[in-house]
Amino acid sequence: AKAIEAKKQEELKKEEEKKEEKTTTTTTDYETYVGILEIPKINFSKGFYRKESSLNNVKFNIKILDSSNYPNEEKGNTIIIGHSGNYSNSYFALLYQLEVGDTATITYENKKYHYKIVNIYDDTKDGTVTIYRDESKTCLTLITCTKDDETKQTIYILELENVE
Repeated sequence: AKAIEAKKQEELKKEEEKKEEKTTTTTTDYETYVGILEIPKINFSKGFYRKESSLNNVKFNIKILDSSNYPNEEKGNTIIIGHSGNYSNSYFALLYQLEVGDTATITYENKKYHYKIVNIYDDTKDGTVTIYRDESKTCLTLITCTKDDETKQTIYILELENVE
């Protein structure tokens, strides 16, 4: 009887292993990033998804706003938001270290868009943001919560320098 019980246990164990194998070998189709934002000064590199993607969400990643343009749109404004703070999704936690003159790059559709910060300012955190930029230039706007001030958000305005 003990031998039969041991055999049953062994069969159950094998079935469990097969189930585990199935769950670990299941593949998921992950979306690929539509672009990559890089900020050398703070050693930042993070991809972002197309606007329509469910992964284009500030809870999980940096987010390109729906009202935003993509980098290849002349005189457009690519607006990317991200959390700051001390959480796993606080991708913009080090933005406060940036200054006017610092640079960022977006890789998009096999081209590199090089930007330079021309203005940094705060705005009240109330669900809206006023973007002050030169509309005759192609821009990148980065928005995050202001460090150590939960009532404000900081806006970084960057202008396109060149494309390679």
